Amino acid sequence: MAVTLQNLTDIAYDILREAENVKAYPLSFMQQLMNTAQLRICSGMVKNPVTGETVRKWRLPFLSSTAFYDNVMDISLSADAVVWGATLTTADTSLYPTAWKLYIRGNIITYTGTTATQFTGVTGIEYTHKAGSNVGIVYDLPTDYMNVTNLIYNDSFKLEFKRYDDIYESFNANKGNSSTRIYESWYSAFNGREQAFYTTLDDLYLVLFNIRNNNKQIRVRYEKVPTEMTATTDIATIANDLYAKATIPYIAVWELLYNRGEERRASEIINFWLGQVKEMFDFYNKRSSEDINGVQYWMAKGRLNV
Repeated sequence: MAVTLQNLTDIAYDILREAENVKAYPLSFMQQLMNTAQLRICSGMVKNPVTGETVRKWRLPFLSSTAFYDNVMDISLSADAVVWGATLTTADTSLYPTAWKLYIRGNIITYTGTTATQFTGVTGIEYTHKAGSNVGIVYDLPTDYMNVTNLIYNDSFKLEFKRYDDIYESFNANKGNSSTRIYESWYSAFNGREQAFYTTLDDLYLVLFNIRNNNKQIRVRYEKVPTEMTATTDIATIANDLYAKATIPYIAVWELLYNRGEERRASEIINFWLGQVKEMFDFYNKRSSEDINGVQYWMAKGRLNV
């Protein structure tokens, strides 16, 4: 049976040996702490604040999910785009959705319609873009996104991830190198060694660079953010009931006691909890799993979200 917020609440007050929602240990604060505890565990933030001991940060398989996107070839502007302008002109918009988002030189731009050669209903042009500037599509990340673990293009090619802030310097370092032809993604087209890669922006958008169109899907393997438990019937994200019960309420109670100055009781609870979290990670990481290409591997080769 799935563990609910009410189940965890009952356990937390049993640990305290107090009735639910007594003045010293308020229910709303306790449930807030349990949501924070689950997020920390799933994000790998598992550190004993008393001793400084940490748990190894491996990936938890029940957080994994996959999103699919249609590959869309980059195009270029055929006329200058003016600040706060309402249209963008290109040679052909037929490959693009009728309403979506675009990426031009670090600028996220939204449009609501298309003609044969224009994007219309445009908002968000923050500075002038010259004719010839590259226009790429921007993908919305899933609403439950926490962290990309890999991205597969053309069913076989795993794209490299780059931090958004590093992209300009990376392109600039390769500018003028003629070994491999690539396509402009930050400024005018140039030659360089930069291979296809992707980045995330503001935890909202996925942006791909140097991708050619081949009508294949792009597959993103990502880790889901833990569900926030608000109603008493909401189910914990930690999939195994035993581990959910042995980890979430204990760390919440520890933090509550620590904040109240009850350090002795808190220290006993944190050591028990740390042992349970270690056991949970060991359990999941001794099991094999399958990657997006169907290749079997051991979870211990991965990391948890950091």
